[in-house]
Amino acid sequence: MTIYWERCDFCGRYEPVKQCTLYPDLMVCIHCCLSCPKRKICPKPVWFIEFKIKTITKPGKIAKEADKTKVFQELLSKLGS
Repeated sequence: MTIYWERCDFCGRYEPVKQCTLYPDLMVCIHCCLSCPKRKICPKPVWFIEFKIKTITKPGKIAKEADKTKVFQELLSKLGS
């Protein structure tokens, strides 16, 4: 995949463009591809936006729980003596 800063054949802006799947003779920018009325029937849009969901694991949370129980046990032992 190569992205060139050229002039979009639809809007005329100088932006990264790719060759349209439905009309191979046209180069389109992301704005024109996303707003195209034929996007629903397009087999493979050249500008495809995909959101990747990243799960964040908090390794410090387990350590914090362990620290909380340790402090709680220390306080109970001081109250008992």
